[in-house]
Amino acid sequence: MISKAASVYRILFDSPALGKEVRFNVYLPPGYDATKHYPTLYMLHPLNGSENSVLSSVGLSAAADKLIGEGKIQPLLIVAPLLESSYGLNLTEEDAKTCSSCTIGNYEDYLIKDLIPYVDSHFGTIADKSGRYIGGFSGGGLAALHAAFTHSDLFSKAGGHSASLYLDAWPDLYSTPELRNQRDPLVLAENADLAGLSIYLDCGDQDPYRFYEGAEKLNQLLLKKQAKSEYHHSPGAHDEAYWDPNSENYLLFYAGLAS
Repeated sequence: MISKAASVYRILFDSPALGKEVRFNVYLPPGYDATKHYPTLYMLHPLNGSENSVLSSVGLSAAADKLIGEGKIQPLLIVAPLLESSYGLNLTEEDAKTCSSCTIGNYEDYLIKDLIPYVDSHFGTIADKSGRYIGGFSGGGLAALHAAFTHSDLFSKAGGHSASLYLDAWPDLYSTPELRNQRDPLVLAENADLAGLSIYLDCGDQDPYRFYEGAEKLNQLLLKKQAKSEYHHSPGAHDEAYWDPNSENYLLFYAGLAS
């Protein structure tokens, strides 16, 4: 299949990890040729979003069209899965006792064991770490950083855009010290193998959750470990009005071509 124009496909497939059919959207760049191999960006929606939020509401597909046309980024696939209110984690009925709004299910397993293999087997991807990136917004940013730090063999770039990085107690997901150690990117980064992983963190200066504090702390921790990390503190709040104008900067990080 060769496509002259960019296109977005809506895919429905069976997830063994979740035991149900799940949806994701995939952006294919202009000139997509299924016989070639492209880098793939997995971009995860905020908690109140869906698989439709990332490409349209945040404007990543339009930004990708523009930057590819200008020769500023590599043509790439952008995969936007539906993670519901799971934070991209494996959540159990026990979690429902402290997080009534959370979606229960093995969403980490779905992302790592089901979605990535499905995409690699059905589309023309670079099916290894060098050509696979992951990022996300808000709760999706937590999911992306968690996935990158716990599966660093799968990704070469990771982004947390207004990621849900709490410095204080957070009983919703961190009801015990053990769960915090397993889930909190701020903790996971301390022992993660970060070789070959580049990290991009950003947050609006008017973020009502003050996630910039967690992002700044994580960036400092990563730099102390001599990891490749950058942090951007920009005007804005915690919404699409902040993320959309920054979408080109995100894509330049993930797929930028040397000028």
